[in-house]
Amino acid sequence: MGRAEIRRLRVDRRASAPTLAVFTIFVILCSSVAIVTFQSLEERSASTIILESAADVVRATASQVGSELNSALESSIAAAMYDVGLRGGTREQVEQHVREYLNTHISDINAYPHPNLTVAVPPCDENSLALDWLPDGGIRARGYLDAQFEHVMGPRAFGLSLRAVSRPRFERIKHVAELSAELAAGAEDLARLERELNESYACEGLAVELEDEDNIIYVTVQDIFGARGVLVP
Repeated sequence: MGRAEIRRLRVDRRASAPTLAVFTIFVILCSSVAIVTFQSLEERSASTIILESAADVVRATASQVGSELNSALESSIAAAMYDVGLRGGTREQVEQHVREYLNTHISDINAYPHPNLTVAVPPCDENSLALDWLPDGGIRARGYLDAQFEHVMGPRAFGLSLRAVSRPRFERIKHVAELSAELAAGAEDLARLERELNESYACEGLAVELEDEDNIIYVTVQDIFGARGVLVP
């Protein structure tokens, strides 16, 4: 009986050898699949991080360009009011100059090198940038540019919103000059009137100068924040 048990034991060991080999191969295959799966997950994770980083760059660039253009728009309005007001121009000329100044800035943005990015901002016109004159003589600008920002990795962004409100310097200075001329025409003491006018408009950053030359009164209203002034004979 002991021999039978020994023989049976030997048979069992020989039968388990192929099973053990198959199990070993299965474990090796499972390990290989796990390694490949892990590598694939790592690659996908790295790719996701790269795309998210590229998307952040696109968003940051679009936000920066938008902020820069809105600041340039506000400066363009002030510059146009100054340049056109200096020559006694019209509202239409102010609007034309505003768009010209802003388009010059847009051209600079498009020409500026953006690493790994394609930036395309179209110029503004009457359809994409509206300039509304306010009752106080200021301008409210609002618009939308069909801009495009694209990263070499794929992420993209579209569109820029424009919005700015200016101080009413253009027609305000003209109004103060005309009013001062009317008061000066009937004033007996120009020096006293000049002091009173300067006291009244100092809070607006306006300086008034009255001069009498050969019975002709010249009124100069100067923007002490930057503009030269408007001369009214």
